[in-house]
Amino acid sequence: MRISRKWLNQYLDISDLSLDELARRITDAGFEVEGTERLGQGTNLVIGKVLTCEPHPDSDHLHVTTVDTGDEPLTIVCGAPNVAAGQKVIVAQPGAKLPGGEIKAGKIRGVESNGMICALFELGVDKHLLRQDQIDGIEILPEEAPVGCEDPLGYLGYQDEILDIGLTPNRSDCLAAFNMAAEIGAILNRSVQLPDFKGAADEGKETAAVCRTETPGCPLFLEKVIGSVKIGPSPRWMQELLRASGVHSINNVVDISNIVMLETGQPMHFYDIDAIPDHEITVRDGFSEAYTALDGVTYQLEPEDLVITNQGKPIGIAGIMGGEDSKILDTTRGLIIECALFDHVRIRNTARRL
Repeated sequence: MRISRKWLNQYLDISDLSLDELARRITDAGFEVEGTERLGQGTNLVIGKVLTCEPHPDSDHLHVTTVDTGDEPLTIVCGAPNVAAGQKVIVAQPGAKLPGGEIKAGKIRGVESNGMICALFELGVDKHLLRQDQIDGIEILPEEAPVGCEDPLGYLGYQDEILDIGLTPNRSDCLAAFNMAAEIGAILNRSVQLPDFKGAADEGKETAAVCRTETPGCPLFLEKVIGSVKIGPSPRWMQELLRASGVHSINNVVDISNIVMLETGQPMHFYDIDAIPDHEITVRDGFSEAYTALDGVTYQLEPEDLVITNQGKPIGIAGIMGGEDSKILDTTRGLIIECALFDHVRIRNTARRL
């Protein structure tokens, strides 16, 4: 279970505890903290703007740049292929201490260099959290990034600390952030304030949607129709919490489903409303056929597998993966939300086989 200090701080005040002290207290109570990490690390960093960028006179891949950091412009030799004039960037000034060592002023192939223009992985950010273009070059900041800001990691939302907590099988409830916060509140004897969402799902009006289950492997199946949505990027706070949990931000709709799962421990699945025009969803078993899932792979369904269907045809493998033909697209205009309880043994057996 990965959970960030920022997320926990939304529910209880732990601002007075160091990461090591927090980890010790949690471990002493029986929740072993297997590791701690900081999303990003580095001292003496600043946001700068590349004023000029010229080829290095003695190299075919280096560039000589001048960078405005709010004080006197710095001359910095940079080897990133994507560096260019006009960019806002992260600058490690001489004396900066990064995960890879200390940055010092010096000469690179005869040209003075007073610092380093940074990629995020050079600041300790896990490459698994980055896009390929972020791994291949320096980090390009938004145009509105303030030149001279001395906390670029905080500006980008990477100033967070992560606890990696090993849970025993009897405490899988603590995979939910709400429950882990409640446990830590009990351990520290501190007040915990969780969001009040009682009755939130009652918003809206009756629809003609039909949801049912025809198998004992699904004792409860719920469906909610959202008639109008606009696909776009998630708000920054949501992207940051997902990143801290090791989850990539996709878009606002997909990210909401992931945030709710991480908060409450209840997985959900979202369908494009146009892919199920009659809004009818039924859980069945007894299938024995090939089915192409959301990952583009064709799987062989067996009679014991729980399957989500529309008009008798599979549209998802229950509790595991949705279908290619009903996934959320950039053009999605409405949603059908699935929230269900499935027989965990049957789900596990199907997942293991597939």
